[in-house]
Amino acid sequence: MLRECSHGQQSAQRAQWAAMAMLVAAMGLAGSSVVVGKLLVTTLPVFVSTFLSLAVAFFCLLPLMAGRFSELRGLSRREIAYLVLQALCGIVLFRVFTLYGLQRTGALQAGLITGATPLVLALFSRAFLGEVMPRGTAVAVLLAVVGCMAVSFDSGGGGGQGSLSGSLLVGAAVVCEALFTIFRKRISASVTATTNTFVLVLCSLVLLAPAALVELAGLPAPPGGGAIVALLYYGAFATVLAYLLWTSAVGRVSGALAGVATAAMPASSMLLAVVVLGERLLPQHLCGAAFIVVAVILAALSSSPRPALIRGGGRNRR
Repeated sequence: MLRECSHGQQSAQRAQWAAMAMLVAAMGLAGSSVVVGKLLVTTLPVFVSTFLSLAVAFFCLLPLMAGRFSELRGLSRREIAYLVLQALCGIVLFRVFTLYGLQRTGALQAGLITGATPLVLALFSRAFLGEVMPRGTAVAVLLAVVGCMAVSFDSGGGGGQGSLSGSLLVGAAVVCEALFTIFRKRISASVTATTNTFVLVLCSLVLLAPAALVELAGLPAPPGGGAIVALLYYGAFATVLAYLLWTSAVGRVSGALAGVATAAMPASSMLLAVVVLGERLLPQHLCGAAFIVVAVILAALSSSPRPALIRGGGRNRR
């Protein structure tokens, strides 16, 4: 009996570690999208680049949806509502805020600001999912705010005020990313990751089409080779693969643990901004990064190891 119990605990632990690995990989890909987005905003308008990358994602998802279209007919009104909210927050607003923010600030600075995602998600998990937020998490939130303020000043881009506005836009994207996770967790038990991602992309294309068509009409020339490669990567890897990994695994862990996994996003974007874009690490970036890292570690250590009962979800994820 004890052996069976121990085996069950080990299996559950392995499953949670596997889920965390998938979440970290997803956030690593999401971090790379910050750098790819920085490359895109120099050649294409925001709505055009977002729409075209999602079009790539849509065609990548079609083969994966073979035999699954019956799942679409079985979606309830509640599930459809949460899917639309996911599309609005997790793709449309997240990308629009991020890309407009990248027009005003550096990719390195934007990547650092995304380091606040774990703490925003911890707050939202407490507010919307009923998960307990220890006092340490509240302190971590304060540290994250200080860190974000430290990196909100000139990164070599458009000057102090421009950099601040860019930071605020990227911060809004962080809030949208956290809301996306909350909405996904609400229906993770009933909607598969593939169907969830397909509906997200489809809804986002519909929402973005009017603005993208307006911008496309004023486009002086078609995208160049570099922009096409960036769009293909953004659609296939930073969208399809990243969202499939995230939506597959996020329902298996608590909001606090999912928040810890999002720390891979700023790490990935920081590294690629330095290596690919040649951006410089300034003292304020290092200072802000230190505050954010300490905040994330504090949030991880103070978070409850066992997920709370999700209100309205009908499941205890222990």
